[in-house]
Amino acid sequence: MSNTDNSSVPMDDESEVGNENATTKSTKVGDKRKPEYWNHFWDFRDPVTKKVVQVKCKYCEKMLTGNTNNGTSSLKKHLDACSKYPPNVDKKQKLISVYKSPESDATIVSNWKFDETSCRLGLARMFIVDEQPFSIVEREGFRYFCSVDVPQFHIPSRFTVARDVKNIFVCESGKLKKLIGCLKSRVSLTTDCWTSIQNFNYLCLTAHFIDDNWKLHKRILNFQLMDSHKGKEIGKVVEACILKWEIEDRLFSLTVDNASSNDVAVGYLKTHFHDKLVLEGSFFHMRCACHVLNLIVKDGLSSVKSSIARIRAAVRYVRGSPSRAKLFAHSSMLVKVSCKGSVCLDVATRWNSTFLMLETALKFEKAFNRFAEDDPDFSRELKDGVPTKEDWVNAKVLSLCLKLFYESTRKMSCSLYVTTNLYFHEVLEVLSCLIEWENSSNMDIRIMGRQMREKFDKYYGDLGKTNIMMLVAVVLDPRYKLRFLKYSFKKLYPNDFAKVDVICDNLYDNVQKLFNHYDAIIASSSSKNDRNINVANVDNGSENLSSSNSEQMKKFYDDFDEEESDFIVEKSELDYYLEEARERRVEGEMLIFWVGGKKKSDKYKVLSTLAKDILAIPISTVSSESAFSTSGRILDHFVVVWGQIWWKL
Repeated sequence: MSNTDNSSVPMDDESEVGNENATTKSTKVGDKRKPEYWNHFWDFRDPVTKKVVQVKCKYCEKMLTGNTNNGTSSLKKHLDACSKYPPNVDKKQKLISVYKSPESDATIVSNWKFDETSCRLGLARMFIVDEQPFSIVEREGFRYFCSVDVPQFHIPSRFTVARDVKNIFVCESGKLKKLIGCLKSRVSLTTDCWTSIQNFNYLCLTAHFIDDNWKLHKRILNFQLMDSHKGKEIGKVVEACILKWEIEDRLFSLTVDNASSNDVAVGYLKTHFHDKLVLEGSFFHMRCACHVLNLIVKDGLSSVKSSIARIRAAVRYVRGSPSRAKLFAHSSMLVKVSCKGSVCLDVATRWNSTFLMLETALKFEKAFNRFAEDDPDFSRELKDGVPTKEDWVNAKVLSLCLKLFYESTRKMSCSLYVTTNLYFHEVLEVLSCLIEWENSSNMDIRIMGRQMREKFDKYYGDLGKTNIMMLVAVVLDPRYKLRFLKYSFKKLYPNDFAKVDVICDNLYDNVQKLFNHYDAIIASSSSKNDRNINVANVDNGSENLSSSNSEQMKKFYDDFDEEESDFIVEKSELDYYLEEARERRVEGEMLIFWVGGKKKSDKYKVLSTLAKDILAIPISTVSSESAFSTSGRILDHFVVVWGQIWWKL
């Protein structure tokens, strides 16, 4: 959706406000206060009565009849028509505009002229993106800035700005509905709960899809007040939104966190959209990977909470007053700490802040030891004592552990690039580290590793039973395919190759089912032979001979085909794709391999359609900025959710 198409967004008339610029101010004429229109004219007075009898325009020098008792309508009318009045000149004159493109850092030079509608749209966009209150337009500083920067702009009231924002929403939602309606691919959904500062609960429903140009989109469809957190009620809210946006025939998956109410909601939706889902909704339910990682980290941190608590108390003490901070800086200088800045305090519900606190505090370990000597109150005021040598060892190991989860969560919670194919790789890396921690010589780390492993096994104990779509995404990655999964499962289960065979056979069967489902859909628009020839790029020669005038030779070749039919094995796109050599394992987004130089989307029509739907599945319900929190998302006064997401992406 274009951000520059101003004509498509209707703007309300500002009739109730009128001209709200500096022209509403007053000045003195004689002993009476008069509107500022008089400032644009020289007045000529009667020498006896001292009253104004004529005025001359300061710009075009035209003489007008002037009388302070007759109002200013004639003066205003003249200013509006005066060709030399600066604001009127500016409206006609084009200026050179130099600015940076919102989509890139490129500098753009273009002609510009004042346009009231564009300014109104830009103002509304500012409120949407920056989450500012509408009352800003009534503040003195903002009005003064506008009078200096764009004096032609009639500043609208806060009510008009609110209507402009609503008009933008209506217009943009219409564009989005049209875009989704024209899609050839399916739509995956995520749900997320938000809480307002008034403690009201909202359900946010977001659509994720890849368009015909292989661009990943994320668009909020609904932000609905919820009366209940019961699963059936959540299901009804989501169902109503799906029907409103007319995407019931385009659903692919729904990603939710691990609350039991969400299981009920997903079951409700599968029942009501059963016949519209791919393979009757067998893979419709996706669990939020970041939520699972949060649960694993939470269990692990409990085992070393005493070490974390002592370091946290030390950091809090140092940051408790300017004098302590100054003394700590002096201690850091004495022990020659090279790190710039200072220590940071964590937030209990955000484990990533605990990671950042430990990571920073470790750089100041020597400074804390020196600070204990320089400040005698430091040891006395910390109830649990100052951090011990063992605490710093635990912090160092814990920091390395949390960094793994920090990076994994950051990757998987991003909505700007495809994450489906990352799922298996990240889970594999986490498992590898957990096994290492379980065998650590440090007892605290060993206990932490075991506690994390228990939670890990609860959700990922058998990777072969994870949502099959996450494994299919790896198959559809030309760098890995099915071969990588077979290799990985053999390493995971080195003493149980029978289990590996069962997992891989089940995976292949499901991939085949998905392929057949999509193949049947595409078959309505293109024949199977056309697709197979496109993939195999071979010709058995009989097609050319079929046009021969010799019926006898035609029968000869037909009889040969019939006799050899039992020995002919037709290969599908899937077979050719799996047999084809893998791409080199290089860093980069997976979509590049489908739309890059080799354009596999042209070669594999069915698989590319399947890839669009599977790669659009988000593996997290939350955005990066809230993925680390173990508390809920908080909604402030001014956030305009729909437009902000639509414009920022």
